[in-house]
Amino acid sequence: MVALNSAVRLVCLQFSFSSGKLVPDIIKGLPRETLEERVKRKKRNSGRLVIEPVAKVHLIQFLSELEEAGYQLVDAFCKERIDGKRRGQTYNMVRFVFARNEFATPSEAFRERRAAIRQELVTFCQSAMWRVRVFDNPMYLDGEEVPDQRAYSINLEARMPLLRADGEPVKEWQKDAQGHKVGLEPLPIQPDYLLRAPHAVIQVEEFSAV
Repeated sequence: MVALNSAVRLVCLQFSFSSGKLVPDIIKGLPRETLEERVKRKKRNSGRLVIEPVAKVHLIQFLSELEEAGYQLVDAFCKERIDGKRRGQTYNMVRFVFARNEFATPSEAFRERRAAIRQELVTFCQSAMWRVRVFDNPMYLDGEEVPDQRAYSINLEARMPLLRADGEPVKEWQKDAQGHKVGLEPLPIQPDYLLRAPHAVIQVEEFSAV
C-alpha cells in the first residue's frame, strides 16, 4: 500500500502494448525512441519499487478513486520504445499523466480532447487484466529534482483481454487440482486482483465475484 498524500504531485499510468494497433489515434504519438534515449532512460531510472509485480489485475474502480483522491488527467502520449529483452523488437508505451489538483495545468489543446482521452483510458482499465507494479520516483521539473515531491508510476504490462474482438467475453474451462475440466461449459475469465485507491491509498486487493 502507498499513500496519495500532498507530497505525491504526479501519478502516471503507463501501459505497454506489443502492437501499435491497440493505441487510439486520439493519443498523440512521440518520435520513436533511439538507442541513445534508451540508454539515458535506463540511467535515470532511480525509482523505488513499492508494489511488487502482481498478475491478472483489473482496474475497474481505480480511475474514479484516483480522481476522488484529488488528481486529474493532464496529459497522455504514446512512444514506441526499444525492447531490451527481445533484440530488434519494440513495444508501445502509452502514458496517462495525472497531476494533483493544485498542480494541474493541462494545455488548452489537451483540455479540448480530455473527455475522449479519458474514455480511452476507461476502456484500457475495463477491457483487460494487467500485470501491475508501482514505483515511487523522484519528482523532476525542467530537469531539476523537486525537494520533498514524488511521482508514482503505475506500470501495466502483459495485457490479458477480457473481451474478444466481437465483444463477447473470453472464456476458459474451470479445472480441478488434477487439471481436469469441471462444469458444463467454459466460463468468462475473471481477475485475481483489483488495483484500488480507497481513502487515497493505492493497494492491490483480492478480487471477489460475490
